[in-house]
Amino acid sequence: MKFNWIHRAAELEKKSVPFAIATVIDTVAPTSAKPTAKAIITIDGNMEGWIGGGCAQETVIEEALHCLHTGMASIIRLSPEQSSDGNVSYKKEIFLTCASGGTLEFHIEPVLPMTKLVIYGNTPTVSVLAKMGQLLDYEVYALAPGIFELDLPDGVKKMEEFSIIEGQCVAVVATQGNGDLQALKAATASKPEFLSLIASKKKTNTLLEQLKKDGINKDIIDSIKFPAGLDIGAITPQEIAVSIIAELVKKKRAATQREEIIFEVEDTKNGKKQDPICGMLVNPQTADSSCEYNGVKYYFCCGGCKEKFETEPAIYI
Repeated sequence: MKFNWIHRAAELEKKSVPFAIATVIDTVAPTSAKPTAKAIITIDGNMEGWIGGGCAQETVIEEALHCLHTGMASIIRLSPEQSSDGNVSYKKEIFLTCASGGTLEFHIEPVLPMTKLVIYGNTPTVSVLAKMGQLLDYEVYALAPGIFELDLPDGVKKMEEFSIIEGQCVAVVATQGNGDLQALKAATASKPEFLSLIASKKKTNTLLEQLKKDGINKDIIDSIKFPAGLDIGAITPQEIAVSIIAELVKKKRAATQREEIIFEVEDTKNGKKQDPICGMLVNPQTADSSCEYNGVKYYFCCGGCKEKFETEPAIYI
């Protein structure tokens, strides 16, 4: 049965599951995959579809996971020889010496769930934040009694109460005196990746003390950022909204960089072994082939690499 990647992608998007689409964009024979062939790689490293044999699969999965961590698409070229257009900088070239001898180029595109921007309050700052949040591709929620009286752009999800929102989100409490404590409780219960509060230090300390009395976890309370936004001397609702959005962007980029560093460290320390022939990182639990030489076990991406190693192992160690 032919793999229906469009149907599968729609299913994953509906469930808010992160995944990447790998598309074969060019080949040089011999290869088993053809241009436009596609596969879907989920965040757990599982691949659905067909884009080539063992050598290609392992590498594409690794690159797809990298794209999911960074949120950036990439183009990779798998080949036993260097590209003639060496001045093309947008391609990541990976040298392989697998038995097939073919060349494959892939475009890998991450598809990530839309992050929710949950804004509590019905102040002028909320209106500006909602507009800017939409420009940055957030799924915007505005929650507060009387919220339908506020001038908000189409597409903003409005609720007349301080509700708990499920799913990946960041939150801003912009109630500014109208239901601060109730909004903070709903915001913390939504488990946002980042939560900020528009309030003075004196007022915030009073609110945080009340949260402690109400049994809110200390780590959650300590994670609340106040006053909200970067310190740019903001005064007007528009300036305050700019400072808050800038802070959200800064946090998002910092988190992406941390994830990329962690991913790169784990990539070399997660128990994978290097194929001594082609240099590919191979998972010992799923390796296509392996053999032992001088008391050391070596793992290979394919039978061709193993055969080449067994011919003259001393050369490759």
